[in-house]
Amino acid sequence: MRSDMAAMVRKRQGGPRGLILLAALAAWPLPTAAQQAPSDNPLTPVPPHQVHVIPREGRAETAPIPPEKIIEGFAAHSDDYLRAHTMYGFKRSVRVQVFSPGGEKAGDAHQDSEVFLADNGKRYERSTKDGEQRFLDTKSGSVDMQKSAQVPLFPLTSNQMQYYDLKYMGSQPLDELTTYIFQVKPKKLLPNFRLFSGIVYVDDRDLAIVKVYGTWKSLTDDDADNSAERRVPFSVYEMYYENIGGKYWFPTYIRSDGYVHTKDGDAQYRLTVRMTDFKVAPPVPAPGGGSAESGAASPTTPPANPQKPEANGPTKPRD
Repeated sequence: MRSDMAAMVRKRQGGPRGLILLAALAAWPLPTAAQQAPSDNPLTPVPPHQVHVIPREGRAETAPIPPEKIIEGFAAHSDDYLRAHTMYGFKRSVRVQVFSPGGEKAGDAHQDSEVFLADNGKRYERSTKDGEQRFLDTKSGSVDMQKSAQVPLFPLTSNQMQYYDLKYMGSQPLDELTTYIFQVKPKKLLPNFRLFSGIVYVDDRDLAIVKVYGTWKSLTDDDADNSAERRVPFSVYEMYYENIGGKYWFPTYIRSDGYVHTKDGDAQYRLTVRMTDFKVAPPVPAPGGGSAESGAASPTTPPANPQKPEANGPTKPRD
């Protein structure tokens, strides 16, 4: 996988910036370039439930430009990218792998789909393969693949910033980019809406978010975690952005590792989501009953309320 990903990375001089090399999940403390290169193959034997250490006060260098200007810049660009993203179709591949407490492969499932724009102004997602199932059943439980892959793609738009405290943590090379690092925390948790908590990497040239690492939390998460209906073992997500068409930074890769306790130990789950082949295409006729579907992905200003996990995603066509 490392060689495949490296081939997609652009040189720093000339041309649009391409996909960033993937960094290891241990983002606190911030990983060095030598630590980058995750694998989709059997998981490395790292201890589960790692503790991520946030750098202590006073360790961040002075920002070359005022941090509030950086924040203002990437929030405004996130607005532009979100509006543009709703006009694109693309392909999405979701994969969930399961490994037993002993490290043996215990499950592997894929979902391949395409996202398209309909003539009613909404986007829809349809499977490109027959017979694909939404749930992956294993000895340690059932995983809802669709819900597992639903996270806000642009979590820090301008009208979301009112809910967060951001702190500049310093700068760091990320592949061939130089990035500003910000720690993001909700000012307070809210019921029914999930807010982002983690760190973001901001490209120093475009002032665009190029990597997100963290989780989404709400006041009702504890109840959801204890619910028998919960079928999402993932909580911490790592998301990478790619420059599309030399203009927009769109998310193209999402990864998360989760753990489910069993009588034999902790089973490990790995989620990988890839988004490819972004294209602007003429709208097509809406699927049957599509005009009545909620969650329209029209090119309007993002809502002023906190985003639900599926807020930036397409609508599922009715059968």
